[in-house]
Amino acid sequence: MRRPVVLGLLGSCLLVAPRLGRADEASTTGYFPLRIGNWWTYEEQDGEGNALSRETWTLVADSGDNRAGEFHLRSFAKRLDALGHLGHRWEGHEYLRVATDGVRKRFPAGRDAELELLLLKEPARFGTRWHDAQGDCEVTADHAPCVGPRGDLADCLVTVCILGDPPATTVTSTYARDVGMVRQEVDVVQLVPGLDGSLGVMVPAASAKGGHSVLRLTAYNVGARPADAPGYRPGYGPGYRPGYRPGYR
Repeated sequence: MRRPVVLGLLGSCLLVAPRLGRADEASTTGYFPLRIGNWWTYEEQDGEGNALSRETWTLVADSGDNRAGEFHLRSFAKRLDALGHLGHRWEGHEYLRVATDGVRKRFPAGRDAELELLLLKEPARFGTRWHDAQGDCEVTADHAPCVGPRGDLADCLVTVCILGDPPATTVTSTYARDVGMVRQEVDVVQLVPGLDGSLGVMVPAASAKGGHSVLRLTAYNVGARPADAPGYRPGYGPGYRPGYRPGYR
């Protein structure tokens, strides 16, 4: 399945999402640092804490497939579990843009049809809800503390998305201001049929492979914004480690 994240002008110029200062504190763009060269490395773990894969997302220059205003997010992943011994690696391409209703992500057509999702709806604050092609989402916490690769972060946003019809997957994503996504938890449930043959209650999937997984930010490099964006705090992860698994959002 696909996972969105986090994220165009032509050439080697910088691509930066606008920020409007204090009046823009509830804007989605503060949680998505959009600039060519930014990168994020994640490790995926199963419900028991075992490493499953390592992946890296990088904002790269226009590849020719960008549409107006889009950022090209290229992803690479390597399996670390038993599948890793088979040489399983993945490469993904996604396109993000800042729209009037929030940050949107487009998956280009491939084996599946093209798909566009609303990753985070304006305003980026507690209680904001939206519906997209995958399901229903809600901001469940804002301006909350969270943990990044180098310690505590003060201003984080948490979203919960219920995907599928009937609902089958819950995706809980945590974004830190001026950093990006720092954590994503995926819980897959299965429907237990009722005695009368109808669909019954949802319970967590028994398989560790599908029941619960966590994607955790381990390193990142986010460049500085322009001089007209006061208060920006650049973040630098402890190091670069290559690694993409196809994900949910």
